[in-house]
Amino acid sequence: MSFEMTIDDRTVTAMPGQTVMEAATAAGIHIPGLCHHQHLPSLGACRLCVVEIERQRGLQPACTFPAAEGLVVRTETPKIVAARKFAVEMLFSERTHYCMTCPVSGGAENTDCDLQMLAYRYGMTHWMFAPDASHAWKVDATRPYFIMDHGRCILCRRCVRACASMAANHTLGVHQRGARTLIGADDDLSFDQSSCVSCGSCLQVCPTGALTDRSSAFAGRESEMTRVKTICSGCAVGCGIEVLVRDNNLVRIDGDWDAPNAGLLCAEGRFMPTQPAPPRITRPLVRREGKLLEAGWDEALEVAADSLRGADRPAGLISPRMTTRLLAGFASLFNETLGSDRVALLYGQVPPMDLGTSATLADVGTSDCIVGLGVDPLKDQKVVGYLVKRAVDAGATLLLVNDQPTPLDRLAGDRVPLKHLSPMSASPFAQLHYSYHLGAGGLSRVKAAVASAHRPVILYAPGLSPTAYAGLRSMHAKAKFLPMVRGANAMGAHRLGLTARPVEAPVTYVLLGDDSPEVGAPSPATDFLIVQSAHRNAWTDAADVVLPARTWAEKPGLLMNLEGRRQRLTPLLKEPPGVRADLETLVLLSAKLGSPLSFDLIVEMCDAV
Repeated sequence: MSFEMTIDDRTVTAMPGQTVMEAATAAGIHIPGLCHHQHLPSLGACRLCVVEIERQRGLQPACTFPAAEGLVVRTETPKIVAARKFAVEMLFSERTHYCMTCPVSGGAENTDCDLQMLAYRYGMTHWMFAPDASHAWKVDATRPYFIMDHGRCILCRRCVRACASMAANHTLGVHQRGARTLIGADDDLSFDQSSCVSCGSCLQVCPTGALTDRSSAFAGRESEMTRVKTICSGCAVGCGIEVLVRDNNLVRIDGDWDAPNAGLLCAEGRFMPTQPAPPRITRPLVRREGKLLEAGWDEALEVAADSLRGADRPAGLISPRMTTRLLAGFASLFNETLGSDRVALLYGQVPPMDLGTSATLADVGTSDCIVGLGVDPLKDQKVVGYLVKRAVDAGATLLLVNDQPTPLDRLAGDRVPLKHLSPMSASPFAQLHYSYHLGAGGLSRVKAAVASAHRPVILYAPGLSPTAYAGLRSMHAKAKFLPMVRGANAMGAHRLGLTARPVEAPVTYVLLGDDSPEVGAPSPATDFLIVQSAHRNAWTDAADVVLPARTWAEKPGLLMNLEGRRQRLTPLLKEPPGVRADLETLVLLSAKLGSPLSFDLIVEMCDAV
């Protein structure tokens, strides 16, 4: 039940379990703080959030003091202001906070540094105690995506708590003591030698320039950028992200605190989209006398149409990163226009979806028993892997059923072997179906673990035997199931009837978009290859016709994540001149073939997903 308290002569409604700071924030009353972050456990170390509370001796930290019925709180008295100003002055004096060379510093209205903002707020104009300029604080630049400058660190420990409570990686800790205290990785290793997974959780919560993103450093203040919420298309988890855009460039990516992933991202989602990419394809290419040469759109589409028109049931392969409408359009091109059923996903097989109640990301993080059956989430669905580790930290048991070691093995209370049924010499496509079997003994151990739990979640993979899936259907009704699929929209493709399967023909059309073939993967075995791609890669270099494509950041559309949630991509950038919308390319090609795609049919297919 709610109760009332008074903050700055205002009656405020608070809830049991809230702190004074949380109650004040909910009421729109700002109390400054440096160590506090609303998505991390409170610590009460910086003393910037101190307030006066009637009948309490001395000033109290608002971030840890529990709200209670009848409390009378003041947040900005002369005594409080003096204490906060002194705390800010001491923080500036402890290390080399020289704002003129810091990438997050700015003026009073646009600084991105919480420490500098408080210095402006409380009128700090000089150092009360000059820092020891002779001491050189370490800078660790061994990580590829962001650096750690200990001279700008205020020891708020936000990064330590984020590493532990968000990614459950426990890399960061406090080393040494007194004035030489440092934030360090593992047993005081450099970050490139440590267990750091570069999820960037620590970077996102750092209140100063101690942790700095390499790609966005000195790229401008946040006030000079546009912040847009959208969805990460790096994998099937579909994390919510906030993207900072300036001058048609991706500057930085943050996790969306309001999304189901609650701000948590992996390196692929947070950093990879802002890294240098292969050369962009902005004009069609046609192979002439063995060389790929630029061509006009009309010529390239005519050459592609001639090859498809003359083929008997040509083949089509499409990336599962494509939007639902594009998947539907591609399938329609082959089924309707070309009369071919040889259309499939490049990868992204989806296992049976009728095993039981579907699980969510929140279910994984709060489960008391997690079974991983044939999965390796820290490889293909990293945020799910972090949530598994978080659940284990909270006391959950972990049972892994696999035929290969995984990074989660050290956390597992039990491991059950899978039997590999398909011959090792079989092609990757031949191993997509019914390759692994869970024996009766292993199934009994899984059932026992699920039956003894209150909130069991089963993470399961494609490629299991029919007997294994039948065994999962017989689990206790309280079990929830989450399919571990690859491909941002593999689930949407599955709803459309598109699956990952072998398709071969003398003429093959591959729609990659901004996806890329796996390193070393041979291009499709075909006599004539058409590739629609945003970037140059080994397959475009082997193609006979290359058509430009948009990237994920340039197009709108819907994706369906592994929970079955429909999510909307928001365009962030304007595509380069000469690059058409991917669906427009398919429509123009179908017109060249003499049977234009029905846009109404495509919309109807998508509405059914």
